[in-house]
Amino acid sequence: MIIFCEECGSRNDLSADAMEEGLHSFACCHCNETLVVSRPSLRGGCHAFADLSAKGDTATSGGDRPISILIVDDSTVLRKVLKEIFSADEQLKVVGEAQNGLQALELLPQLKPDVVTLDVNMPVMDGLTAIKHIMIKCPTPVVMFSTLTGQGSQETFEALRYGAVDFLQKPSSLLTEDLKSQHDLIISRVKNAARAGIDTIRYLRLAQQDQRPMPANGATCQHVFAIGSNYGSYGALLGLVPELDPQTPAAYVAVLYATPLHVEAFVHYLDKYSPIRVNRATDGQILHGGVCYLTSVFERTTIQSTADGLRMLVLPNSSAADQASDQLMTSLAMAMGERSTGILLSGIGDDGVDGSGQILSAGGRVILQDPKTCLCSETATRAARKYDLPTVLPGARMADTIRSCCLESFQ
Repeated sequence: MIIFCEECGSRNDLSADAMEEGLHSFACCHCNETLVVSRPSLRGGCHAFADLSAKGDTATSGGDRPISILIVDDSTVLRKVLKEIFSADEQLKVVGEAQNGLQALELLPQLKPDVVTLDVNMPVMDGLTAIKHIMIKCPTPVVMFSTLTGQGSQETFEALRYGAVDFLQKPSSLLTEDLKSQHDLIISRVKNAARAGIDTIRYLRLAQQDQRPMPANGATCQHVFAIGSNYGSYGALLGLVPELDPQTPAAYVAVLYATPLHVEAFVHYLDKYSPIRVNRATDGQILHGGVCYLTSVFERTTIQSTADGLRMLVLPNSSAADQASDQLMTSLAMAMGERSTGILLSGIGDDGVDGSGQILSAGGRVILQDPKTCLCSETATRAARKYDLPTVLPGARMADTIRSCCLESFQ
């Protein structure tokens, strides 16, 4: 049986012996947090979890079996449209449909799909409620579909916090992209979700911050972390930023794989749940310790050392292919040298890999998210192999690594 620790996000495999004994509490293999499993889940859910794990390996390895999909939407028209989109690709197969979250929960143990596409607004049981139950009873990669999960929607980030691995707008002739582009995007993102498997799934406990401690040392900035958060990094950022210590005299600059408008919305959402301040990166801004700045991959963000302090330059990028993370990390290496650290989260391609090399050459450090926990592991894997670097679990474990880096650089 597979259990995910809510404290550190790591995967724990409960042995067959433990299940036979009816064990319902045990220590996380990574952080020693006590994990509790209900006895009914142990009796009735073990085989479902084991089958899901084996099935996920097949989907990830690119076997001959097509990726199975359960479509959950109260609209008959939308279910038909999505089924037609998926049926056009021989690597995908729709194995079931549900009109609401409750029906989906009843079908999941029978169908054991590789991916669930889930609407937000539905009668009987809405999508956000359903995803909580899915993550507890039968963890499965979920892609949220809704008119609500577009640019800057609260429901988008709530779904990601509850365990969704990705989100998309429903296909529509009203969107700026043509229908074929929309269909291609949906197909590719569902395939990515299936490849991700259940190692990427975790429920994030976030408490709204009513009061924040004051940043240490007058908000001076003695260390800077450049975070390359490419495709699939929302969950990792949601798990990491709320764990950062605002009293550490360090600043964080994250390149987000999103449009500037979406970055604005994510800043407001993440700031509510983080003890550290979360700000939108703007041109000419001076970096302060105890603050996390978010910028878009569609922007060229660099850092310069000036008489007034470290200053950000934020300019429009001609395209998202301009290696935004590489540019940020390279400029940081020049400005901060050994007091610079690069962090690579989930991503496709090599953006951030060369920049990480520049930071290492300048005497700084690089922290990589464990590829097993990435929605897309390509970037972290490339960096790990190129520079022979260890990887770190996301969330609290990565925050601890960041604190250690700061303490060592301040000594």
